[in-house]
Amino acid sequence: MPLHIQRERLNTCKKCKFFKPLTSSCGTLIVGDTVDPEENSVTHYKEKIKLCGCVMPVKTKFRFASCPAHKWFALDWKQEEIIALDEFIQRIYKANKIENEDLKLLYHWFSKVTGKHQPPSGCASCIRDLITEFRRQLGKIEK
Repeated sequence: MPLHIQRERLNTCKKCKFFKPLTSSCGTLIVGDTVDPEENSVTHYKEKIKLCGCVMPVKTKFRFASCPAHKWFALDWKQEEIIALDEFIQRIYKANKIENEDLKLLYHWFSKVTGKHQPPSGCASCIRDLITEFRRQLGKIEK
């Protein structure tokens, strides 16, 4: 993801009335099951929307992410790619152990989404956090 687009997205978020500066989130920060799902339901230009509750400095880096208030949109992603990523994330999320090839593929997707190339991490909590963030971005975590 080009840095100028990340900055543009984040600046748009920071100007939004739904942005929470304390947590840098879109609406109330979603952490596990601690937030009432209706808390992030708002009306925006006569349309009922559900704020994502994501940490925006992270979300704005993802090519396939978009703003729930339609202020910015996903870039360069075909529906087939989103489906392939979704299927991959669901498969490894359900696995008891992540195989080395899947770990490489996870970081390949990370590079594709963020434009940052970094070697795969063996840190279990880093891997879990990355899978969780992918699931959140793909709408697989109930908000």
